[in-house]
Amino acid sequence: MFERAVERYRLINRPGIAEESVPFRVAVLITVLISVAAAVAYGGVGAAQGAFIIVGIVIGFYYSYRVRHRSNVLMKFILSVLLLVVFALFWTELGGSVHDLRYPLVRLFLWLQVLHSFDLPTRRDLDFSIVSAAILIAFAGSLSISNDFLYFLVPFFIAGLTALYLGHRSDLKGNSDVYIPAGRRRWPVRGFTVAGLVMVPVTLVFFMALPRLPGFNSNYLPVSGSENRPASFDENVVRNPGYGQIPEKFPERPLPFNPDAYWGFNNYLDLRVRGVPRDVTVMKVRSSEPSYWRSTAFDRYIGNGWENTDKTLEEINSNQLPLNIGYPGEPPRYAYRELVQTFFVERLLPNTLFAAYLPRDVFFPTRVLKVDRLFTVLTPVALDPGLVYTVVSDVSTATPEALRSAHGRGFYPKGMKEQYTQLPEMSPRVAELALEVTKDQVTDYDKVQALLEYLQKTYPYDLDTPKQADGENTVEFFLFDEKRGYCEHFATALAVMCRTQGIPTRLAVGFDSGDFNPLTGYYEVSMRDAHAWVEVYFPIFGWISFDPTPGWSSPQALPTQDTTWSGFTMLRRLGRAIAGVFPDSWGNALKAGFRGVGDALGAAAAAILRFWPLALLAALLVAGGYYLAGRKRHRSSRAGPDEGEPADPRMKAAALFSRMSDALAGAGLARAPAQTPREYALFVDHALGGTMAGSAAALFNRAFFGADPTDAVLADLETAVEEVINSWCQAH
Repeated sequence: MFERAVERYRLINRPGIAEESVPFRVAVLITVLISVAAAVAYGGVGAAQGAFIIVGIVIGFYYSYRVRHRSNVLMKFILSVLLLVVFALFWTELGGSVHDLRYPLVRLFLWLQVLHSFDLPTRRDLDFSIVSAAILIAFAGSLSISNDFLYFLVPFFIAGLTALYLGHRSDLKGNSDVYIPAGRRRWPVRGFTVAGLVMVPVTLVFFMALPRLPGFNSNYLPVSGSENRPASFDENVVRNPGYGQIPEKFPERPLPFNPDAYWGFNNYLDLRVRGVPRDVTVMKVRSSEPSYWRSTAFDRYIGNGWENTDKTLEEINSNQLPLNIGYPGEPPRYAYRELVQTFFVERLLPNTLFAAYLPRDVFFPTRVLKVDRLFTVLTPVALDPGLVYTVVSDVSTATPEALRSAHGRGFYPKGMKEQYTQLPEMSPRVAELALEVTKDQVTDYDKVQALLEYLQKTYPYDLDTPKQADGENTVEFFLFDEKRGYCEHFATALAVMCRTQGIPTRLAVGFDSGDFNPLTGYYEVSMRDAHAWVEVYFPIFGWISFDPTPGWSSPQALPTQDTTWSGFTMLRRLGRAIAGVFPDSWGNALKAGFRGVGDALGAAAAAILRFWPLALLAALLVAGGYYLAGRKRHRSSRAGPDEGEPADPRMKAAALFSRMSDALAGAGLARAPAQTPREYALFVDHALGGTMAGSAAALFNRAFFGADPTDAVLADLETAVEEVINSWCQAH
């Protein structure tokens, strides 16, 4: 019984036709190593484990080549056992990665590549390695969050294309009747270059034309490991690493400016600070739609700054993720939907959670968070570079009509009006201006909107706004003296003017959505994207965000922006990149040109989507016309000087083979549409019991697909065809 099982195992694993091409094997090895290097570079495994995998694959490829002619039964048995071990480890690891299955899958494919590399005798096995490498590079792409992935993708494309070419060349050499060696020094460099130059723009066009639909987004929830993260903390205030040595309370003198940090990420916002933060990326965000990444908020306006007066924090504890954020007495709100965001931190940031308002479920590498009544969420430590966390927020979907309908309905929680309409002593001109702007409006929403539009249309956004006096009221300075300012000035003016009309407001700070990268699908957030805006309370619907700064859109309006064809924004990024190389006048023209092309392509894609039946009909008509024209050219090329006589030697060969096929078809040996000449010849020889049809097919392949056929080759083909036909006639 055991001997029969062993014999059966040997029979199943008998060696196939060995692949002898060393260049093909080397090209496959390079393709696999590039995919492995990409997976290791983006955190699939650690550096030491990655080095071990790479060395193992190289050894495996060498071993497979050395034993390619052997049955290698013992090694295959060992590999089968190790394969079961790898799958067992994979299933064990899945239990700790339920929120993000990519990393266990990447590690599984890496070890499968190692094991598979020790059993590559045939071309089919090498082809499987190429397919596995393509899957692995796709996984690496999903782990990548930057354009650096192109440094792996382009070499992978070149190596993979070379491997496919060499594999096809090896297959022709082993199986084809017409393989003609090109010589040792002749490589299709020109063909490779042309193919690459054609494929790059075609790939970019297809990439840009793909619609970015919400259903395409994956649902994994990445989060960093919780090693070395404190399980508790006593901190109750925001700690900004860029402003570590600052007073606990609002200072008499302005804070010193730090270009590497935003001064608003504190327990107070000093409106006297001047300066422009550096344009350096601080985080990247994966989200299905743009939003504002809120950090903290302030409720008390003190004339030249804002303070957060809420000192009572609620501690959120849980041994399992997610941590559910809430605050006792939080008023109910309606009309919202879930928005999943994943944050990849690249520079040291304060110990606050950045997320779209209102954060609800938090996947953060800790067991405790703290939240105040203004929904500032504190973390045990500052956000370190490399930190990854995910937040599921309940973002408002309230429409302007719904917010208007909230006027006079519902109620304000106890103490809210007093807390969020507080104002220091100031000039009555502020309230008079607010009343003048809103005199024709009835609902709170319309009043807020009127004030917002007034500020956007009347006052310019200017980063060179001069300093105000230390004790001067910022709103008066902005509205009546300087009449220009930062985002903090616009937000403060709107909040204060709303408060003069009895509308509860608070000021929020964080980052705007950032710059969307169509290549990676991530929002790239710079320190210069630090921003301030206003939150207005509406009964029933809760706090709603408004942004009065010119050039910005309110967070409430961002999700309504159509991102289906956002791939065409890549042209705009390309224009900006080229503009940095050429003079300003050239750069502006190029940017305008690329922007125009991108807008035109986006409009065309939207029109096609809207009128797709007409677009489909037009495409079919064009394809039909092209097909008919091609048929006409084909018929004319086959006709020689005398009608019916082919002029091209290859066409003569085709006519001779067709003559044989037609003659045999009349005798019941018809050629199937899918049969190649060689397959058809084998079918005929089997029916007639000879080998002449195979010889005729070999001569036809050499004449039609090889170099220009000589008269001698055509004569041999004609003789072979005549012999096949005569052979059938004699048999019947």
